[in-house]
Amino acid sequence: MTQPLPHELSGNKNAEEIVVFMHGWPDTTALWDPIVAPLEKDAYILNVSYPNFSSKETNPKGISFEDILDRLKVTIDKANDTNRRVVLVSHDWGAMFAYWFDQRFPKYVSEIIALDIGARSDVTLFKIIYQLYLAIAFIIGGPIGNFMTRLILKLFKYKPAWSDRINSSWNYPYYYIWKSILTGRGNKNKIPFMKYEPSCNIAYVWGTKKPVHFHNDSWLRLLQKNPNNEVHSVKAAHWIMREQPAFVIDLIRRRVKNLKNVLPK
Repeated sequence: MTQPLPHELSGNKNAEEIVVFMHGWPDTTALWDPIVAPLEKDAYILNVSYPNFSSKETNPKGISFEDILDRLKVTIDKANDTNRRVVLVSHDWGAMFAYWFDQRFPKYVSEIIALDIGARSDVTLFKIIYQLYLAIAFIIGGPIGNFMTRLILKLFKYKPAWSDRINSSWNYPYYYIWKSILTGRGNKNKIPFMKYEPSCNIAYVWGTKKPVHFHNDSWLRLLQKNPNNEVHSVKAAHWIMREQPAFVIDLIRRRVKNLKNVLPK
């Protein structure tokens, strides 16, 4: 039996929408706390995490993308006992999981709100180096892998409240993506990593205060084809919800409210 992902539930059980928050690397469900609290009257909230990122479940090998998607669906199905509209609010790897989830289960999701990671992005040397570096840290593991992981956090100047918990076992998404790219293995269901075609509306927000962007012009053009989509650039670095919380809260609240008009239950 497929088990749910580690998660937290809160908010208005009588709401017609369930808002699913999906963090990325190297974060936990606590990343969303400032965003979740103001929205709890407006929606039922499902805040999901993943093995190792969550202290509720550890797995030295991590889990595959296929397992994450399957377990995410089980998690949502179990929480969504009244057939609410499903809204995915995602960041970093969480955004990639959201896109792949929509691709694998078309029309299951009513809306995706994605922060700073697009489904299409240019390949750059910087992206290759840091991702392979984290994948190698995962393979090495132990004190050396942990040291490598924390060293790159210093490079990124990122020190969240859960910094002491971050270790190389959290790096498995980088290991599995590069394993698939380099060997063709580890993607048994053929997840179309860079060929995503949305089956739902998307609001995409990206930060301008960083040297590298995680989307390209073709991603923006694809989104602009649908008049119900939104694209916003904001003065923030990668962790937009930390620098622009009011903007993110307002966007989620407005998009959820709009669902009642464009997608009658």
